[in-house]
Amino acid sequence: MATPPAPSPRTPIGERIALRGVRDLLVGVTRASVPGQVLAGVTLLAIAIPEQLATSRLAGAPAFFAMIAFVVATLVFAAAGSNPIVSVGADSTIAPLFAVSLTRLAPFGSSAYLEVVAVTAVTTGLVLTVIGLARLGWIADFLSAPIVAGFLAGIGLIIIVHQLPDALGVAAGGSSIYQRLHVVASELGHVSAWSIGLAVGTLALLAVGERRNARLPWALAGILVATVLSVALSLAHHGVAELGAVTVGGPQWRLRWLGASQWATVFATTVTLVIVILSQSAATTRTSADELGVETDVSRDFLGVGLANVAAGLVGAFPVDASPARTTVTRLAGGRTKLPGLVAAVLAIALSPLGRYAERIPLAALAGILFFIAARLVKLDQLKRVWTTSRTEFALAVVSGLGVVLVGVEAGIAIAVGLAILAQTWRSARPALLELGRRTGTTSWEPLGRPGVEREHRVLVLFLNADLFFANAGVFRRRFHDRLAERPKTRHVVLDAVAMADVDFTGLAMLTDLLADLDKEHVDVTVARATPAVRRAFSRYGDARLAAVAFHDSVDTAVRAALAG
Repeated sequence: MATPPAPSPRTPIGERIALRGVRDLLVGVTRASVPGQVLAGVTLLAIAIPEQLATSRLAGAPAFFAMIAFVVATLVFAAAGSNPIVSVGADSTIAPLFAVSLTRLAPFGSSAYLEVVAVTAVTTGLVLTVIGLARLGWIADFLSAPIVAGFLAGIGLIIIVHQLPDALGVAAGGSSIYQRLHVVASELGHVSAWSIGLAVGTLALLAVGERRNARLPWALAGILVATVLSVALSLAHHGVAELGAVTVGGPQWRLRWLGASQWATVFATTVTLVIVILSQSAATTRTSADELGVETDVSRDFLGVGLANVAAGLVGAFPVDASPARTTVTRLAGGRTKLPGLVAAVLAIALSPLGRYAERIPLAALAGILFFIAARLVKLDQLKRVWTTSRTEFALAVVSGLGVVLVGVEAGIAIAVGLAILAQTWRSARPALLELGRRTGTTSWEPLGRPGVEREHRVLVLFLNADLFFANAGVFRRRFHDRLAERPKTRHVVLDAVAMADVDFTGLAMLTDLLADLDKEHVDVTVARATPAVRRAFSRYGDARLAAVAFHDSVDTAVRAALAG
């Protein structure tokens, strides 16, 4: 099969992306591999159908909207993304985020709500596209793992609370967690045992089935079994709510210009979605690429997810994200190329007329699927490791999770990130200034207190384990003088600067004052293992004492030079 020629460097960037995407669509596909890749695509669709239907419920949109988002996002990412098996579509992680935020502007399912959702998908996609084009993939590393774990746990709790009415077979109400729980509590006298049984049964089937063979479409099986039981036993007459009529439609233009207050909410929601999508997409694409043993371009994948969101908004659907679960299933099913995604999208289009038969699906079964997804978001093992490793980071995870649940998604993540920045600044502002000694019989210098490490009595060797900047310059100076006070006969100081990537203006100003103090005490200072950036900073500051400081490539060389002088 002929492929388009490689784009020239002079080709406009949009055309280069398009040509590269088309050229990559069938990379790795051979005549021998086609059957296996097609089967992986069928497996992907079998997993996607029930998940997408459940996610539509979570997003407050008509059932078929998620399938439209899945098809469009899958096709666009296949053309623009780099990872061959990442599955992009409606995702339960982000659905409650925009649903909770945007329901302030309009009721679930209303035309006004669907319009702001589509606009949010476009704005989210545009931001992600810019990040991908500017190759700003490193932004995904901004949130620490504990904060992400807490954040996802909070989202998991939100999903559970939102699905409780369907699982219990009672009326739903309220937009906040407090309101929903209050409504559920007031309806406990009207719960449906059949609804509870279907929800718990579906959840149990998924939990057991995944342990036995994660490649099989347990969610689809659960939906089919629950639907057959509901129809055969006429459970609709026993308090079991059904999905209802499913309108199978095509793309529809829903974009319109919003008012100032609406834009404010949309932009705030966009920021939250971008942060979560960056984090989840980066983790998904990197993990799957490592498991496949292939290279991936994270920035290009951000571009693919961004364009997928834009496309989803343009066809009237809602924001999409890379799905770790569907991607893992594709890999386990043997997916190695982009063909499984293409097969899943084409089959979804071909089978869409059958969507009207989904009206008898019990909502309790969909709730069971979402309970299973929510449970996977609450990563207890990871939180336990965080607890044993760092109480401070565990506290940040708790704040992140509780913030999302109690004060809202945007405020929760802002509080957690703010606290993380403060915690990191606090650690940087309290650096350790360690005294080093020589390991006997070697030229290695290590912290004192280790066996076989001895002090050089005529030279004080100090190691700073951080950059020198405005927040810790004063602390460094005080601790430096404290070390000298412990060694009053010191005439030579060697500063090991290997951990000092840079030094700012405040740090340089402090060093000039420190050198002036040491001159009065007749103490010399030399620096070992400084980076080129530190050396340039010393020379450019414009102080004669600082410019005269001698640099050495190793601590041992600096000590020997000090002793020889």
